[in-house]
Amino acid sequence: MSSERLIVLKFGGSVLKDEEAARLAVHEIYRWRRRGYQVVAVVSALAGTTDALLAKARGVCAAPSPESVAAVVSNGELASAALLGLHLDRAGVPASVLTPAAIDLVAVGDPLDAEPVGVDVQRLRRPLAAGGVVVVPGYVACDGRGRTVVLGRGGSDTTAIFLAAQLGATRCRLIKDVDGLYERDPAAESADSAPRRYASVSWDDALQTDGSILQHKALRFARELGLVFDLGRFNGTRPTEVGPGPTRFASSIDATKELSVCLLGAGTVGEGVWTLFRELGAHVNVQAVAVRDAERRRAVPADQITTDLETAAGSGADVVIEAIGGVDRARHAIECALRAGSHVVTANKAVLAAAGSELAALARECGRELRFSASVGGSMPLLEHLASFTPGAVRAVHGVLNATTNFVVNRVADGLSLDAALAEARQRGLAESDTERDLSGLDAADKLCVIAQQLGWPALALDRVRRRPIDARTLADAGVGRGGTTVRHVAYVERSGDEVLASVAFRETGPADPLAVLPDAQNAAVIELTDGTRQVVRGKGAGRWPTAEAVVADVLAIARTLERRTGDAAEGGGLSHAG
Repeated sequence: MSSERLIVLKFGGSVLKDEEAARLAVHEIYRWRRRGYQVVAVVSALAGTTDALLAKARGVCAAPSPESVAAVVSNGELASAALLGLHLDRAGVPASVLTPAAIDLVAVGDPLDAEPVGVDVQRLRRPLAAGGVVVVPGYVACDGRGRTVVLGRGGSDTTAIFLAAQLGATRCRLIKDVDGLYERDPAAESADSAPRRYASVSWDDALQTDGSILQHKALRFARELGLVFDLGRFNGTRPTEVGPGPTRFASSIDATKELSVCLLGAGTVGEGVWTLFRELGAHVNVQAVAVRDAERRRAVPADQITTDLETAAGSGADVVIEAIGGVDRARHAIECALRAGSHVVTANKAVLAAAGSELAALARECGRELRFSASVGGSMPLLEHLASFTPGAVRAVHGVLNATTNFVVNRVADGLSLDAALAEARQRGLAESDTERDLSGLDAADKLCVIAQQLGWPALALDRVRRRPIDARTLADAGVGRGGTTVRHVAYVERSGDEVLASVAFRETGPADPLAVLPDAQNAAVIELTDGTRQVVRGKGAGRWPTAEAVVADVLAIARTLERRTGDAAEGGGLSHAG
């Protein structure tokens, strides 16, 4: 991947119906981030918020000034953007929430129906370069005097189109509650007069629709700017392309395929995955959740619980998710699922380090996918990035790949004892009760083995990874907490001819090192290319939600693969295995 691509995603009120629905935006943003895109997310207010704020403004003053009304109603989009920022943070996806004033987004004309004319693109590009994701409230801008104005009906669409044009975005997609643009709103039609769906449509022909799906002001603005954009649904694969044309109708709809899923394990990660599935609604049907102890109190309803791991793994569900951990039982369950015709998703780096090549070969033999994005770095999309390079392009990878130990090293550097730092990590859900694999470097070593497999390098045996463990003595020897230095526990793997060299050890970092500033449970990896360049990938690597987010992203990727088989794909093919 030679350079970052950029997509502008717009989420309207028809999608952001409530806070739970707002979390769908996280999945969509992470989907594109995994594919190597920088993402600008433009959001509307949650459904009904703008009308409620308008009523409140008019209830306070019988004839309020347009500027006052704009200031009041803008709070819906500002709150929605802040909320999305919080959920991205929970999922471990680094993001910056920027107000219109922060990016100097200027509009002119009627304060309640203004038109954007300028933006400081560098104020967007800097945080995009640092974290990859920026959230911007749609519909809202400032006038030349710094006062709040709004962009009228369909204003968030206008914001997205304007920003995409100004940034020279690779893509712009408006996410709606329909799978594309229709001649008329399909929700308002009877079964015997269903409108046709456009596969692609010219700006002029789109302006002949009634404006219920795509506002005419935004369309005219796109035509004026010459901007081509997509309109589609959450996790869609065949959106409508709106641009110069030609106009043609689709032969099929971009329907959601409900996946049947069996979840093996309901611990920290498994229960997080189940919670996210519940919010996905029609996209996922959880058939069973296999656990060891059916009596333990958990959020999963009793009628989904089973203690029969073998039957659940071999159920033939569309997707089986292995979240039981360990090696032997996990390997058997994965093999059983693949042979029964299920695709498999796992976050288990230990089983992959021990038998990843054999399991991948079995998946190919069975014609099924084995995906494991969450096994390295939680929601840091490292494996997906590695899968995008041509063979031989990567020389080495190094980084902080264990968020538990990074948190501990940070807290020891702050003055805590090792025991106190571990206790705080457990209290915050960043460490298991048994941290032996983390502190010994075995967890990071497992991940180096998975990285080598992902790159197609010669097999790296776990016992060939040199490890420097974390304990009170090694922390002191490495200078953790010593003034003037920042020390990280760094995992390193490189290919040298037919040999793969790997280590997990302490390393001092300078101010310009991408690993120098990694607070709390943040992970970062540096991909060193054979042409001398390098790329940096960041994200949270521990905790329920970052890991669960990566697992769900793999499941949604499988859904897209299956949906693409029903028609031509509008986007490129998915990554194999980790993608």
